[in-house]
Amino acid sequence: MPDKTFVSCPHCGSQLHPDASFCPYCARTVNERQELSPPALSWRRALRRALPILAVLLLLAAAGTGWYLSTRPQVYDDGGTGEVIYTDEDGTYQILLGWRDTPYEPAPVITQTAEQDEEYTFPVCLFIHHKDTGINAGEIFLRKVASVTAEFDTPDDPSGYITYDPPAYDNYAPDAALTSFTHFLGRENSARGTWTITMDNGDVILLHQTLNVDLIETVDIYPEDVPMDTTEDLQVLVDSIGDRVGEYDVVNIHLPAVTYEGTLSITERPVNLYGNTDGEGRTTFTGTVQVNPGGVNWINYLYDIDFVGSGDGMALTTARRTWTIGCRFTGWQTAILCHGSGYPGGIAYTNCLFEGNDMAVHYNTNQVSFFNGISPDNIFLHNGTAILIEGEPTEDILGLPGCRFEGNGTDIDNRCGQPLDISQAVFQ
Repeated sequence: MPDKTFVSCPHCGSQLHPDASFCPYCARTVNERQELSPPALSWRRALRRALPILAVLLLLAAAGTGWYLSTRPQVYDDGGTGEVIYTDEDGTYQILLGWRDTPYEPAPVITQTAEQDEEYTFPVCLFIHHKDTGINAGEIFLRKVASVTAEFDTPDDPSGYITYDPPAYDNYAPDAALTSFTHFLGRENSARGTWTITMDNGDVILLHQTLNVDLIETVDIYPEDVPMDTTEDLQVLVDSIGDRVGEYDVVNIHLPAVTYEGTLSITERPVNLYGNTDGEGRTTFTGTVQVNPGGVNWINYLYDIDFVGSGDGMALTTARRTWTIGCRFTGWQTAILCHGSGYPGGIAYTNCLFEGNDMAVHYNTNQVSFFNGISPDNIFLHNGTAILIEGEPTEDILGLPGCRFEGNGTDIDNRCGQPLDISQAVFQ
């Protein structure tokens, strides 16, 4: 009879311990396996439940990306136009590089004429306006600016330098946010300049300007070339210059050591008059020289000429830019009269002698203008009035460094309140 403390193998009937999981007699397992079924929920149902959550996450990611792109620092490049329209939380601004007299017109390309190897300087202005109103916004906008730099790429001819001064506010153009004075050497040349405006918020504004330098001819005319011994001869020469040379050529007339009587009028185009400095004789004018040429607004230079008057009349009258250097003015009612509308006029005088005139220098314009605000190293002796300034004043300062005033009835009669710098002048 089988032992009830044991169990029988379900396969061979052999007696096994109740806890046995293997029959040693038939080598078969005595445990029954239970088949497990997977959960009733399918993967498709899980996916359908997850899709709304995924969609929300994607929308949030897209919104975050858009916000980042809209708020990250951006670069605004003018693309060669010289102008950028920039918008921030305070409004929209027109930002451009241009000229003092055309503050709303960008100047992406500048062409300057130059004599070979001569040095030149001219100003470039940064203007900032409210786009909708055109109102000057320079001061307000600069409060948001971290830095402004200006530099040129290497010129085509590196030996002919082209450089910017660091941009800064200058009275030359009161409405400009900043002004940079550009320096270049007379060479056939070209270079691209870039103004970089870095905002406090990290935005960068790039304004580009290309400077092209075109060489012009310098024409020197001497007494042996054409007759110029009399005022009549000289007048014919001056009137015919336009037919002899190009519009932008520089013309230097080298005068003999003679005395010119009567009036000489320079009205056709600018010319430079060089008085004789060889030997003891000097070129002398006893009549008036009138300067008011048409054409390009270049400076008319007068070098080393004696203007000798007889107590009345005017030695030199000018409505265009004129610069006397090393000249002597004696015995005139008025030695130099500057008249006209200010710009494009103006006078400058360097190392000149004014002696015994009723009026040495008279600014009589509707707007005082200085194409060069410094007139150094002049001597004013025994004049009734050395300098009389009339007209609407400008913010430009007239400097008189190294000038000496002695024995004049009135040294400076500044009737319009023009700003002056006389700190380096001498009054005796």
